Amino acid sequence: MRSDKKEKNVAPRRGGNRKKRQVKKKKKRLFRMFFVFLILFVAVIWGADFVYSKFGGGLNQNKQQSENSENTDDNTKREKLELNVAIFGVDKDETRTDVIFVVHFDSELKKISLLSVPRDTKVDIAPEVKEIYDENDRYYQSPTKINAVHAYGGKNGVECAILQLEDLLGVEIDHYVKFDMDSVVEFVDAFGGVDFYVPMDMYWDMRDTGDILIDLDEGMQHIDGEKALQLLRFRHGYAQQDIERIQTQQNFMNALFEKVTNTENIMKNLPNILMTTIKYVKTDIGVSDAIKYSKYINEVAESKVTMDTVPGVGEPVYYILDEEGLKETIDKVFYNKMPEGEEEVEKAPYESSFLKIEIANGGTTTGLAGEKKDMLTELGYNVVAISTYNGDKTNNTRIVVREEGVGEDLLKYFDNAQLVVDDSLIGNEYDVKIILGLDEK
Repeated sequence: MRSDKKEKNVAPRRGGNRKKRQVKKKKKRLFRMFFVFLILFVAVIWGADFVYSKFGGGLNQNKQQSENSENTDDNTKREKLELNVAIFGVDKDETRTDVIFVVHFDSELKKISLLSVPRDTKVDIAPEVKEIYDENDRYYQSPTKINAVHAYGGKNGVECAILQLEDLLGVEIDHYVKFDMDSVVEFVDAFGGVDFYVPMDMYWDMRDTGDILIDLDEGMQHIDGEKALQLLRFRHGYAQQDIERIQTQQNFMNALFEKVTNTENIMKNLPNILMTTIKYVKTDIGVSDAIKYSKYINEVAESKVTMDTVPGVGEPVYYILDEEGLKETIDKVFYNKMPEGEEEVEKAPYESSFLKIEIANGGTTTGLAGEKKDMLTELGYNVVAISTYNGDKTNNTRIVVREEGVGEDLLKYFDNAQLVVDDSLIGNEYDVKIILGLDEK
């Protein structure tokens, strides 16, 4: 039995129809993945490249050198390619997609944009998806939450989820990576866990349905695999549910990415990573292509990585899209077009969002560090700790960084703040230390 409601007018996509997708040859495109679950795949790529370069001549070095010398024009073309990769994190039954991301890579700009789609986003089932459901006699409802599209599709779940994303965003999805949420446990444990600030007390008992118990306290703590799964699954206690949940996921990505992108860590844990990837990750990217893409892993600076969420409003059942805001977000993420009146500099808040920030109250206003933490967290920064500063007091707020060029995006959020490059004031646990001044309000 089906619920066939009137179909909405669908904007044309770059992706073409489903038959074209089935016969389309795989394109050799650049590949750069920058979020925690996709890192699972990247770690294997990077590790494989390291092994080859150390013991096997570096990805068939002679052939590569020959290709480089024979076809410079091809290399130039490759530098101008763009790539969209859909990321799906599925629940324990591999039906509903609990995590949905699209990663856009622009090699000419050397930039990565991540767009998160809340799992409860209300969508009308796309015509091409309905066609697949009908052909396979699949039950479905429309409208529905976007995370149900994969479940309704059965064995064609990934294809349906991709087509629905293409319909929603008006862009072509070139590749996908699907992972089981249980992979988080083994993957985080493979790297020895991550130090992370849990933003609130989290409690949610789902054991009566055969699921997990979530029980985390607010504060800085060591997150192992089990705790990571709890952190990423929790959503009922957030005031804005999907939006705040996504922010926590993004902050955790940052913390894990910092630990993962260490060659020594990857090589030390490569056997476990390989086993976890084989067991939990599915993708249409071939290993040989992935290895070729790996040489671009360090081309994108952290300041060139942005994270956005599909705009909308969370309601009791659905996340309702802001259609006008969605158009602007699509232009920004996939076409590098800023909204009218918004300059490129507005992307600066993301420059430090991948760093671990401590805010120390060096003023006299009680609770000011906590207020500033809430402000920066809402803006997308990863504030992992607050403290009281016992050193010399100054009138101005000091944003202490380890190197020139870092932290400039933070200046505008504080009164008469100044940047200070001084490793000794930061310590080993954080990347940036904001010392609030006496004049800070």
